[in-house]
Amino acid sequence: MSGEGDKVHLQNRRHALLLATVQEFIATALPVGSQQLAAHHSLGVRAAMVRNIMSELEQVGYLEQPHTSAGRVPTDKAFRYYVDSLMPSRRIDFEDRAQIELHYSERARDHDEIIRDTPRLLALLTGQAAMLMTPRLGESMLERVNFVRLREKTVLVVFVATAGSTQSRLITTDVDHTQDELDRMAAYLDESLQGRTLDQARKWIERQLKEARSSYDRFMRAALTLGESVAGQAAGQAQVYVDGSLRALEQPEFADRRRMRELLRALDDKTALLELLERSLKRAGIMVSIGSENHDARLAGFTVIAAAYDSGSTPLGSLAVVGPVRMDYDRVIPLVDYTARTLSRLLEH
Repeated sequence: MSGEGDKVHLQNRRHALLLATVQEFIATALPVGSQQLAAHHSLGVRAAMVRNIMSELEQVGYLEQPHTSAGRVPTDKAFRYYVDSLMPSRRIDFEDRAQIELHYSERARDHDEIIRDTPRLLALLTGQAAMLMTPRLGESMLERVNFVRLREKTVLVVFVATAGSTQSRLITTDVDHTQDELDRMAAYLDESLQGRTLDQARKWIERQLKEARSSYDRFMRAALTLGESVAGQAAGQAQVYVDGSLRALEQPEFADRRRMRELLRALDDKTALLELLERSLKRAGIMVSIGSENHDARLAGFTVIAAAYDSGSTPLGSLAVVGPVRMDYDRVIPLVDYTARTLSRLLEH
């Protein structure tokens, strides 16, 4: 159920009390009682009325009582309501923004290093496990082709894609080409493959070689053959980098060994993580998937906050934070959002 639809249903006191209950549970990780809410939040009602409203919220599925003598805890439905309520007004703190900007401006680094280091930054800022899916090289736009003569009949072939990703291979040739000849071949491929992704470049080269037209001189054919040696590798699967697993285990939820094993198993399954991150590539803005909303049953007890990063208008990959459903959404959502946008800005230059 969407937050907007629920907000009509939960008017005034019930709306304020539900948000207060979620905030209290996020802060303490303990069941929330009516007296606790009345004392810590300006709700305008006595503890007895708070208790009645909490009972109503339990009946409609927003709260549950783990033990009859204990307070109540928010359900996944309550956290969804809370997230939908705060999303329009989310803003990153000045200190968090400054720390992200400082991290990325520390020193000149290549794009691959910046990408690999991003999960460490997010894990440090959020105290949760963080992950990043690297650009899938075959889907990246080709920037340039380089052929470098290393020694007699040995050429280093390099395809450079957007975001600084590279694919290279050392090739032994039948003919010993001069560096000038190799530069001409690279210029021909650069011009022919302009505006294509690496996957499209691979298909184009294969098509040209199959046609075997007599009009191709030996330089063109050699250029296509060298290009094919690298472009054929371009469909490789994206990688997933994970950081902060041990930091995440410091959360109270993971004092339960079963929950701890569930998190570590989920973070160790790169296939499941890749599917999760690819989902966020297809969505605009932040994706917040809470508990039972996760498609993968192994993540049913966790929240995933993810955002795509891009270069220009081309989506490259995505990054995410994974942690308990009792997460500080008010802080973590802007952190993930701002980190993705800052990384995108860097990769454009």
